Amino acid sequence: MTHLTRRTALAATLALMTVPAAAQQQTITWITHPVIYDVTGKGELLKQFTERTGIKVEVTTFPTDALAQRIPAEFIAGSDAYDVMTMANFWSDRLTRYVEPLEPYLAKKPVPGGIDAFSEGFVRQFRIPQTPEGKLYAIPLRMSVDILFYRKDLLEQAGVAVPKTLDEYYEAAKKLTKDADGDGKTDVYGAVYQGVQANQGLYDWYDWAAPLGVDILSPDGKKPAFNTPSAIKATEMRRRFVAEGLVSPGVLSYSFDDAISAMAQGKAAMSIMFDAYWSQLENKEKSQVAGKIGYAAAPRDPAVDNAYFGRGWGLFLNGKSKRKDAAWEFINWLTAPEQQLWMAVNHGNPISRPAVAAHPDFIAKVPVASALAEALPKARTMPVSGEFVRVQDILVKHVSAAQAGSVTAKEALAAAEREVAPILK
Repeated sequence: MTHLTRRTALAATLALMTVPAAAQQQTITWITHPVIYDVTGKGELLKQFTERTGIKVEVTTFPTDALAQRIPAEFIAGSDAYDVMTMANFWSDRLTRYVEPLEPYLAKKPVPGGIDAFSEGFVRQFRIPQTPEGKLYAIPLRMSVDILFYRKDLLEQAGVAVPKTLDEYYEAAKKLTKDADGDGKTDVYGAVYQGVQANQGLYDWYDWAAPLGVDILSPDGKKPAFNTPSAIKATEMRRRFVAEGLVSPGVLSYSFDDAISAMAQGKAAMSIMFDAYWSQLENKEKSQVAGKIGYAAAPRDPAVDNAYFGRGWGLFLNGKSKRKDAAWEFINWLTAPEQQLWMAVNHGNPISRPAVAAHPDFIAKVPVASALAEALPKARTMPVSGEFVRVQDILVKHVSAAQAGSVTAKEALAAAEREVAPILK
């Protein structure tokens, strides 16, 4: 009996040695945002991953600000506490020393369809430098791109076509701004935007500037690139919307919540915003315009290829991880088309693979599908320079002054350029 037990144990040991590492009972750790954990069905997808691979995933969540502090602190401490890390706009070129370049892992086990199956603009957010030749440090997981939200009923009543250029957007806003009850006060503004002097305000400004081909910095991140005729046009157009009463007078302090509220309450006819916001406007319990919103690619210059501003969250592999192969197995699996579709259809997660937007299940469930089918392949992103927080603060300060009419758009961008250039040297 003892002999049989030893033989059995030996056979089991040998069998275990022949099982691929990913299929053995392992545990990896993932630090992420609570919303991203929620869109996995609060771990339902992770259980499926464990059943398939034998790899368990332990999850720790923090809100964005806390995550932006915790992850760099883990890096500086040389910690291997987390194998997979989720980062968004706090990712920068200063963190490359702490995370694994993914080319060796892609060579061993490519992501389904290859990296080209993702929107190129989204992939560039995680390349250093931000060129096709830059090293890749993350796989896009949860990404949003700017699109046009518009009131279908109001455009139809006014005989206005869905605007395809910024000039058409301006003309449409003039026709859609109305005093509906004749009391001398505007009841519905042609548009709404986020004019707050903060990062949300800069992102919203870029929603207008990116479709005109504006870059904020050079590809190597060493020179300002935003002082161009197209950027001046976008900035001046936003000033005109304020000066001509096509947006609420309070728009210069509006954040995301204010803009969404204006649309949901029927006080604005159009807005250019990230696609992920559609679910709030289609929520019948919170939105007065549910079922009345149309979606299209944002107004742009037809000559611009990568026209639509997009950004979001990627999955990174900790350079100190002792379970890199298992961690890569997880990153590879969670960003695959099947999981992207599942999270989008069941939990409204924004996608990073254009092909998912064409899936029948996605089209049936997600009203922004047709807009995404056009916008995702043409996405562009913001810089990830370590100095970008300072650049952002300077640029939004001057853009805000121009939108308020305190200075001209040309003066504002020239002043911002003078302040930014020395920072990047």
